[in-house]
Amino acid sequence: MPEKSKDEKLEFLKREEIRTMQKDIARLRESEAQKERERIAALKSEKVKKIVREKAPEEKPAEKEEKISISRLPKPSPFKKYSIRLLVLLIFFLLAGSFIWFFVLPKVPLGEIILWVEPPTEKETIPPLEETPAPKEELKDRAGQLFIVGFEESTLTPELKEFFIKYKPGGVLLLSANIKNKEQLKNLISDLQNLSLEQTGLPLLIAVDQEGEPMSRIFFLEEKTSQVQIANSGFAFQVGLGRGQELKDLGVNLNLAPVLDDIKKEDFYFGRTFQRPPEIAGELAISLILGQKEAGILTAIKHFPGYVGISFDPRNKLTEISSPEISQFKKAMEANPELVMMANVIYRDVDPALPLIFSSPGVQFLKDNLGSDILIISEDLAQNALLANFSLKDIVTKPIEAGIDILLFSGWRVPAEDGLEAFFAALEKKEVSEEKINAAISRIINLKQTLK
Repeated sequence: MPEKSKDEKLEFLKREEIRTMQKDIARLRESEAQKERERIAALKSEKVKKIVREKAPEEKPAEKEEKISISRLPKPSPFKKYSIRLLVLLIFFLLAGSFIWFFVLPKVPLGEIILWVEPPTEKETIPPLEETPAPKEELKDRAGQLFIVGFEESTLTPELKEFFIKYKPGGVLLLSANIKNKEQLKNLISDLQNLSLEQTGLPLLIAVDQEGEPMSRIFFLEEKTSQVQIANSGFAFQVGLGRGQELKDLGVNLNLAPVLDDIKKEDFYFGRTFQRPPEIAGELAISLILGQKEAGILTAIKHFPGYVGISFDPRNKLTEISSPEISQFKKAMEANPELVMMANVIYRDVDPALPLIFSSPGVQFLKDNLGSDILIISEDLAQNALLANFSLKDIVTKPIEAGIDILLFSGWRVPAEDGLEAFFAALEKKEVSEEKINAAISRIINLKQTLK
């Protein structure tokens, strides 16, 4: 055979390779077809077995359970799943709480553990609480504030101290017997103030009649200008300021001056007045009061409505007056004096039966003309003019019932202790209005709170 060329050889190899690949593909297809036939046969066989099982008698439960595949077990319900989680959390918190209780929290002794105790039943006895003082007892402790009292001592003796502790008066009226010299008077006032603050928590009103000559109770003070010598408002202010500063230095805080009675030359108190027409007297009073205020001294103008037409000592005999001039009192109110002293007289046009200080219409007459803010202090109650006509109980209770705020009891004719005893006896028997007492005490305390 002729030798084949190179190209022919290559062509031959390609055809052989193609035939080989075709055979491989045919074998692969035959293999896949065989597998498919086997699969179909297996499915048919399984189907037949299933039909046979369905027709066969039912197996026992125990045997059936053994044949159940694990993969076919039912999934747990959501409720069961959450219950398990909650149980795990509960166990965790119990363990954590136990750890904190035993190893973290401080140990408390058993005796210090506070347990809940059931409230007592009706049959059990409840120990009584500490009693609160009755209102009347409290009022008795405070009622002495209504009194400004006088006494004979010049030092704080044991007897005087006992008197102040027992009655707790609200103020002191300095009398000649109390005044020896500057140092002695300062010590007396200081001792009394300290005692009052200790017993009541309130300062005393330390009052004096320092009008200028002829009534200058504290004789050693330099400023003794009489009211009649005061010719103009500027001088009146200087007198009030100078007098007030000297009083303040001693510890005095209330001056029972100026005197504003509009009276005639023959009248008993004429020498203690300005002796000017009402309008001028009122102007001078304004400046004098402002001077005392500047020095820190309280003022009580007096004696409203005036001891008019009385040529004798009105302290010895109760007298009737009519149509007194009061415009000078109204004018003086422009300086806002803190107090006004009421005269022991009967003003027949207002109340013909009773002294003004015992009379509700009398007190109202004052308030209608001077206003309701000013405190009203009585003239000295220990005077024959009253003692000769009224019981001691009436003398110390009727002014409060009428609306007077402060009772002045000098002890001139009757010891102050007797007046206080009569008042407290009436209070105990409810013969004096507690409402009126409380109202007056409240006003007095408010006044004391302004003291510098």
